[in-house]
Amino acid sequence: MEKQTNNRIVVIEGPSGAGKDTIIKTLMKRYPERFGKLVSVATRAMRPNESEGNPYHFVSNEEFDRMVESGDIFEHTVRHGEKRGMSERYILELFDANKIPLKDCDIIGVRALKSRFQNVTTIFITADKKEIERRLIGRGDKPEDIARRLTDYDKCILDAKYYDYVINNDDLEKTIDKIIQIIS
Repeated sequence: MEKQTNNRIVVIEGPSGAGKDTIIKTLMKRYPERFGKLVSVATRAMRPNESEGNPYHFVSNEEFDRMVESGDIFEHTVRHGEKRGMSERYILELFDANKIPLKDCDIIGVRALKSRFQNVTTIFITADKKEIERRLIGRGDKPEDIARRLTDYDKCILDAKYYDYVINNDDLEKTIDKIIQIIS
């Protein structure tokens, strides 16, 4: 399929605890007519607290493979034996609804999006490592998960240089304002 020229995709990424999920939820709540979350496709079983589209579009292995073969899924990976990927169809549906797709994805996903679409803005969200630790404790993460995420933090921060913008999320309102300025 051809690259899109008039539509924008915004990627918001950062280490666990930096606030990317809160930022995406806040943007969608405040500006529901402007933004839509770009949801990935996954083959894993839906959990009791989940529904179609939250947090994934759930499909069978066979359907996933068909979507890859047709070119609809243009970036994918296997984690813990389950397939996950990005679907062009869901991006186009958001474009058709005149919404800016918001996506959290790593640098591999960013490269795939930029190879497929012309107008991709990437924003890396960070925070001080001690603040991230405080947030992870505050949200009830297990000590072993906190330790792993803090180790991952050091690796994740190295990717910041590949993003168009880097924002230190020390104040949610200021961060939202900066993102709106960038997008505008």
